[in-house]
Amino acid sequence: MTSRYGLVLRDEKVSGLVVLTVYARGDAAVSSRVLQGLTLRRFAVERFIVDFSGFDHHSVRGLEDVDGEVLRMTIVVSLPHHDDLERIGKLLNRIVDVYKVEHTFRI
Repeated sequence: MTSRYGLVLRDEKVSGLVVLTVYARGDAAVSSRVLQGLTLRRFAVERFIVDFSGFDHHSVRGLEDVDGEVLRMTIVVSLPHHDDLERIGKLLNRIVDVYKVEHTFRI
């Protein structure tokens, strides 16, 4: 069964929530640089969660060869335009000591 009605129309200009997972060097200074980079570019950060637990990063694809601790950050950002997702990915990848950025979910 499909519904013909949704919360918004397809052509409405509404912001979308994007969940990003960022893997970086295990240092609190890196997480502050990530947050600072997002706020300076005026992205609306809804949630910023940093995992300091020291999880086993060797199971994450692309991080098998990284030595030392890896910090995992989950960031929920409100993006008003579709092309902002590409811009935010480029911004995060340019930050020193960020190993990988994954786009995990979009609402």
